[in-house]
Amino acid sequence: MFTFAAAGVVLLLPLARLPFLALQQTWGALPLLTASAWAVAGADLLRRPQRTRTVGAFIMLVAVVSWFTATFGGLGVGLLLGLVGGSLAVARRPLSGSGTQ
Repeated sequence: MFTFAAAGVVLLLPLARLPFLALQQTWGALPLLTASAWAVAGADLLRRPQRTRTVGAFIMLVAVVSWFTATFGGLGVGLLLGLVGGSLAVARRPLSGSGTQ
């Protein structure tokens, strides 16, 4: 859930002022790519809980990269949500009875 929240924060900040997004040109697409990566990773966490460590590390990597690409990581809020969500995903252990051994 933190991952989806981070994607929402980073996605909404650049889209709040659409004329400003047009002035940014290529750099305006980077927050959209960052938010898309977080959304896909969050959906992957829900679909395949056995890959939490790999996907969690990817989420944290995208969070750190978002500081430079996505308006300072969604003014720091998206960065923090991404780091918390990624670290919770890395620390998570799937249930032993779920068939994911």
